[in-house]
Amino acid sequence: MEKTNELNKFLSYVHMGTSIYRIYYEHAEKLKNKKLLKLITDILEIFKTHEEKITKLINEEDEEATNSLTAAGIMGVTMEKLKMVDNEFSICTNAIKATYMGMISALKFLNENKKMHTSIKGAIIIVIDDYERIVKMIKDFIIDEYC
Repeated sequence: MEKTNELNKFLSYVHMGTSIYRIYYEHAEKLKNKKLLKLITDILEIFKTHEEKITKLINEEDEEATNSLTAAGIMGVTMEKLKMVDNEFSICTNAIKATYMGMISALKFLNENKKMHTSIKGAIIIVIDDYERIVKMIKDFIIDEYC
């Protein structure tokens, strides 16, 4: 079913976001910053709810949800791993950039799939709203810690 294929494509984007935030978690672990680790853990929980919701929508169509990344997703995660991140501020600014990229991708997805059912569009809009909330969480962290 085409709808399920498109949802699986979107789910792979969400998996990419999760993978990238796991990289940020690893960087934060090396820096031993407990506040940043907590922030990233909270964000990973948000991504987990997105994965669960989109997976449920796919399963409701009696289709199997993907657990993998697209080729572009693999490249994106690899590029993120190669970045030199040696302080908390860099982790946060990279996370904001990546989250905005995810938001733009989700908005493009909505634009390209205008005929999807309202419930599916609603789930995607929740993801977009959460991306905005994630950016605010990171911004607040930066302001509290560094300004």
